[in-house]
Amino acid sequence: MLENKFYKILSIDKHDDTSATYHVAILPDCNVYEGHFPGNPVCPGVCNIETIKECASDLVGRPLRIQTIKQCRLTAIATPTVCPEVDVTVNVSVNDDACVVLATIADASQTYMEFKGQMTF
Repeated sequence: MLENKFYKILSIDKHDDTSATYHVAILPDCNVYEGHFPGNPVCPGVCNIETIKECASDLVGRPLRIQTIKQCRLTAIATPTVCPEVDVTVNVSVNDDACVVLATIADASQTYMEFKGQMTF
């Protein structure tokens, strides 16, 4: 949904079947910044959450839907100018019909979001 519009995957470092780091570029020309905020673009938290969901879906090889968000912390403001490239690190614990997802969005100097939640297939 947001891949190649809000972000672009530059590389994937798959640690094993349940964890990977997606190195992504935040695309500054995305139309979301027209309203969030013109002249001072800020990555919306909902777009960061969707990016995590899309990376988790890629990791498990199936589309996911967010069922519950147990914790979601925006720890710093992410912008396409301050952090044009970030790492989305995703860890999943898969059971029969759902998975627990732990994820972060960070760069070398800062963590921008921490996420814990359950997603269903």
